[in-house]
Amino acid sequence: MNSAIDKVAKWAQSQQWTVEDDANGYTRFYDPRGNYIVRFPASPSNEYRRMQDLLVALKRAGLPWPPPSKKEQRAQRRKEASDDN
Repeated sequence: MNSAIDKVAKWAQSQQWTVEDDANGYTRFYDPRGNYIVRFPASPSNEYRRMQDLLVALKRAGLPWPPPSKKEQRAQRRKEASDDN
């Protein structure tokens, strides 16, 4: 896996997405239902552009990026807890 997308890949996996490397050197992203979304090459010619393309494709498929901060996560948990009451 390319070190440039390490954070994105870890976040995607924590959200039940599948991230795997194929034999051709690409990192492939699959949504939680198993649908193929996008791939990222091991050594892109224009890394910035490929990273932007990757993030746009993942956002369109439903992966929130950037990941919410701990403060935002805590606020969301509190909101859900108060809705349950």
